Amino acid sequence: MTDVIETERLRLRPFADDLSDLDALHEIQSDSAHMRFYPHAFSREESRAWIEKFLDRQERYGYSLWAIEDRGTGEFLGNCGPVPQVVDGIEEIELGWSVTPRRARQGIATEAAEAWRDRCLGPLGMDHVIALIRPENMPSRGVAERIGMTVWKETRHGSLGWRHLVYRIDAAERDTTDDAAKSS
Repeated sequence: MTDVIETERLRLRPFADDLSDLDALHEIQSDSAHMRFYPHAFSREESRAWIEKFLDRQERYGYSLWAIEDRGTGEFLGNCGPVPQVVDGIEEIELGWSVTPRRARQGIATEAAEAWRDRCLGPLGMDHVIALIRPENMPSRGVAERIGMTVWKETRHGSLGWRHLVYRIDAAERDTTDDAAKSS
């Protein structure tokens, strides 16, 4: 399987081993307004650890959060991809996404998440994926719904035990969603 996913506007790829994505990622993760759904904005060292963690997961699982780039310019736009998470004592695969505030509301997160949804539920053979989203995070809820996910349940998650909605899409639902989109 290729280590790049390309969509109409985007290139999704693993984070660079040489940490050359660090400055652009840290610019996003140090923005306290953007990180309001996380416990805090990240320090540079926390952004470095984030990249290293997802490089390790890429090597271990063959997938992970990947960098999102603009296909035309190569600009770093954020990250998206599947991440193992334990939810209510059960290991799930969460599809996560984050896009630079400079390019918010342009469909980038939806386009990237759709591409990863298709890879997870297709070639990677997962029977479903979830998204853990704080109820007040309306932009991420919109992305989840646009890619065919629905609220499955609620849970407390993370180090602070914050309430999260657990969105989910099954492989069979994705096929139905795609068929409906093709016929309209």
